[in-house]
Amino acid sequence: MNAQNITEPRSDALQHNVSAFAASFSRTTLPGRIIFGNDALISLDEELDARKAHRTILIVSDRQGHLSRLGRSALGSRLRAEWNTVRQHVPRELAARATDAAGAAGADSILAIGGGSTIGLGKAVAVATGLPLAVAPSTYAGSEMTPIYGLTDGHTKHTVRNDAALPAIVAYCPELFTALPPHIVGPSGLNALAHCAEALWSENCDPITDALALDGARRLQRSLHNAYDSTDAHSRADVLIAACLAGMALGTVGTSLHHSLCHLLGGMCNAPHAETHAVLLPYVIAFLQPAVPTTMGRLAEAMECAPDDLATHVWSLARSVGAPAGLREVGISRDAVEAVAQAAAGKPLHSPRPLGLQSLQSILHAAWSGESPQPT
Repeated sequence: MNAQNITEPRSDALQHNVSAFAASFSRTTLPGRIIFGNDALISLDEELDARKAHRTILIVSDRQGHLSRLGRSALGSRLRAEWNTVRQHVPRELAARATDAAGAAGADSILAIGGGSTIGLGKAVAVATGLPLAVAPSTYAGSEMTPIYGLTDGHTKHTVRNDAALPAIVAYCPELFTALPPHIVGPSGLNALAHCAEALWSENCDPITDALALDGARRLQRSLHNAYDSTDAHSRADVLIAACLAGMALGTVGTSLHHSLCHLLGGMCNAPHAETHAVLLPYVIAFLQPAVPTTMGRLAEAMECAPDDLATHVWSLARSVGAPAGLREVGISRDAVEAVAQAAAGKPLHSPRPLGLQSLQSILHAAWSGESPQPT
């Protein structure tokens, strides 16, 4: 494959016309029920009854005992088994073992409580078994609003899109977020912002997904700092709504360049998911800005900065809420970054701007060093 021709550009003018004048489009919206409020977990009993789900397997990390207790309480006599082994990037063999546990328990439903890795495991089990999935997120990953999940085989991460992975019930309980430590709040919030941004420059975007993504970005701009600096319930709930909106938008339109690179870094380098998003996003914005200036202008307006300052604004925001100062700070070597660039150049990446090996090297090596993003 010629690395200089691995993608085709999308006209920003066309996107602007679609977004501004509501030209014709079609969209299949994502199904599912959302419950938002401090009694959301209590409401699961009624919601599961309505689906005639009476034998539930609980998936929750063994590192989050308080979430396990909440899940057990919410399920009561409905609980048939509890699976506690959760790993980031969801190793395929782990998903297979959890699936076997659901079958052995005679489960007719799944409840996953936790962050993106826990929910991702729940999705994999739901797809394998056909069982309805209920989730209660405890971070701002937004995975709960998408039919997308990842599975890893060794150092290769596979991104899967399957409607059976979309949770039937999402219980947003703001109280779960009051004790979330700042070092998770910051990168997790930037992960949500990456969902907003990627949804806006997707080739499948439309006025509805744009509205979701832009409102999510506005909420993150106004509330993420305070959610990081304090346990203010209003700010953390606002970021939670932003994560929901961002996930809805991205789950509808699908992923492209930014997520593709993050998934390669996760699979090949075992890079932490949220932190990788937080580090990489400003550099992807800087690279794509010349190709989609109208889109970036609208995102900049939502982020309350000048369009030309968008990449550095997001970079500064990430630093101010505790994101790592470069991929090198999450244990990735320069050689590993080069290997990821080489691997990415051999894949049909979706991008609004044509890119080849040199462009990929530029993005990834800048993100590795953590230097202020520069126009390319």
